[in-house]
Amino acid sequence: MINCVNEGKYELVIKRSTFIAFSKHIETREQAKSFVDSLKAEHRDARHVCYAYIADEKGDDFGYDDNGEPSGTAGKPIYSALESVGARKTCIAVVRYFGGIKLGAGGLTRAYRRSAADLIESVGLSKAERRAVYGICCDSDTYKRAAAALRKLSCDIEQIKYDAKVNAVVCVAIECEAEFVSALNSLGVETVKDGERYAYLH
Repeated sequence: MINCVNEGKYELVIKRSTFIAFSKHIETREQAKSFVDSLKAEHRDARHVCYAYIADEKGDDFGYDDNGEPSGTAGKPIYSALESVGARKTCIAVVRYFGGIKLGAGGLTRAYRRSAADLIESVGLSKAERRAVYGICCDSDTYKRAAAALRKLSCDIEQIKYDAKVNAVVCVAIECEAEFVSALNSLGVETVKDGERYAYLH
């Protein structure tokens, strides 16, 4: 279980410069950069779009970018705000519209840190749980028994398709994975693992 910043937006005005902070759940650094690129495209007339992300569970896969602001005055303060609350799997980007008054290095550092910190306080944190994703397949009668077994486990049935057989996608908590497979296999249900992902628990 990890902490993530909820997705949202927060706006701050300091000496006529507008700082708009955005948060996004991410799984990889590529997703973080894609999120930032989308903000740059949306805010083409903004002076800077600075960001920081922490993409893994442990906090080892991280990055930040000043995007033209003086070195160390934007990306790193945003990263510091993420790290201070133990956030993971999160990217925060701050769009700056310059208001004509220079803030200086110290002022910029405080502004970017405050933008990120106020965003986190505004949207809050949620827990994320790593889950295994399984495809299951069985006949309809077997599925009824399987569904009863699944209700006793920490899992979510996300997609169900009724055809000649019942096919479904199930997300199950990692700590319940072995029990899940054992329970369904004992009922004759075919299970095929299709990777892992995080479920965000609000």
